Amino acid sequence: MKFRIIAILIIAFLGCSEADDTPDPIIINPETNNTLLQEVATDLNGYKIAFGDTEKIYMMNPNGSNIEELANAGPISGYVSWSPDAKYVYYASAKGATGTAWEAWRVNVQTKEETKISNFDLDVRSLGVSPDGLTLALSVMTGNSNIGNNNDNLTQFSTNLYTVPMSLVENKIAGGNKIVMSDLTAIQSSPNNDQFWYEEINWNHDISNPTLVYTKTWRYDEDDVSYTHAYTIKPDGSANTLIAQNKDQPIWSIDNTKLSFLDLSYYHFSNNNIQQIVVTGITNEVSGGAISPVNGSYIVFEVGDENRKGGIAKTTENSNIGIQLPTNNIDVYELRWSPVPVN
Repeated sequence: MKFRIIAILIIAFLGCSEADDTPDPIIINPETNNTLLQEVATDLNGYKIAFGDTEKIYMMNPNGSNIEELANAGPISGYVSWSPDAKYVYYASAKGATGTAWEAWRVNVQTKEETKISNFDLDVRSLGVSPDGLTLALSVMTGNSNIGNNNDNLTQFSTNLYTVPMSLVENKIAGGNKIVMSDLTAIQSSPNNDQFWYEEINWNHDISNPTLVYTKTWRYDEDDVSYTHAYTIKPDGSANTLIAQNKDQPIWSIDNTKLSFLDLSYYHFSNNNIQQIVVTGITNEVSGGAISPVNGSYIVFEVGDENRKGGIAKTTENSNIGIQLPTNNIDVYELRWSPVPVN
């Protein structure tokens, strides 16, 4: 998602009231609410949703129950993704002393053991492991936003896209070490002066054909002229393909047939068209949708601007009644489905 590092911004999809600290009420029949949550719990039994609240990392059941804190990654964190076996949740965090850059981390969802992976002293903007488990991809900024007034002028930096073999990552972890920039191979990069940002990476779920999707933003942080396009690319940097113009936050569906975007539209690979998912019944803006496993029958999304909550709806061709998941006072950012059930 394109956002400043200390405050995640949102592009509105539905009509938008002024954001406040309390989400607007959802005006739907409680029986509809309960029925949908029961269906979700049954249809997606065993799957989990990982998310962050900008400080901590959590996972929960698809109906919003059984919220577990996985990691305290404060003072600020984000960019959540799953390992292909659902053993780990990966994320970036500026955990540490004042001025610490955003580094790559992961947490074991069973033991809750946290592991710092990188020592770049540069901001990790997103990360994820390929479906075959062989490659870690990262987008890394050319600076540290937590030093001085850097976050007030992100146009002085750019973000490049890198890969590193997971065998090297695991060896470093086993030896008590961290990966460094010299361990990485750049597959998309540009000089700072070109003002291109390669980020928002997300892997497909095809072991036989691992493919990344990412966004390329020109003149990041200058909203009056900036644009963002979505591309797919192979782990070696080949087959770099423009998929959609002016689309943010692409996320692969678990069945690999679609790429959903920030505005709840999605690109369908079968017809190369972009279609829109319509959610009704929620008065606050919704965005950042991720399509569920098991036939892609549901979509989870963020509700509101500041103090966001999680929402869910079905994904039919017609309008879908959306409901807010019962996450109580926990904020919900970057909801991500586990690719397989969590043991």
